[in-house]
Amino acid sequence: MTTTFSQGTTPDLDFAASPSPTASPLSKGDSPTPQRHSIMVIDDSPSVRKIIEAIFTRRGFHVSSFPDGISALKTLTRNEIPVPSLVLLDLGLPRMDGYEVAGLLRGHAAFQRTILLMMTAHDGMWNRLRSKMVGAHGFISKPFRVPEIVQIVCAHLKIPIPTTNDPGMYGSSTA
Repeated sequence: MTTTFSQGTTPDLDFAASPSPTASPLSKGDSPTPQRHSIMVIDDSPSVRKIIEAIFTRRGFHVSSFPDGISALKTLTRNEIPVPSLVLLDLGLPRMDGYEVAGLLRGHAAFQRTILLMMTAHDGMWNRLRSKMVGAHGFISKPFRVPEIVQIVCAHLKIPIPTTNDPGMYGSSTA
């Protein structure tokens, strides 16, 4: 069965409910260990993907990145990566826009607990409203500053902000 979108067709999502790295239960007698959260980045800009990967990998996160929603969805349907703790999703993607990707993710039970943050340079009220309508938890305007995106992600994951020397705005010589 396939679902038709404005840019063509894509296979229906059929994820095995593979838990995200944050969902590991402790047995009696186990001591809690720091959880390694996973982040999925879906953005058509190679520089944005690389910057976000560097920011969060340095802080101990597992990061998977994709240039468009279709390649991310294919990887998920093949169970090549676990369901992420958080998705950073660009609205203006090729082949399938961020709203369509968000709708597919939100429509699947495996993603009900995944935090979805939309990113765009078009910071209008309509984009924010439409993002909420497809189930996004938050909205990040581009360009973003490194401390701000780290603070937003950590706040949504309800974890302390990990530190590293990483000031500046993405794309700057200090990032």
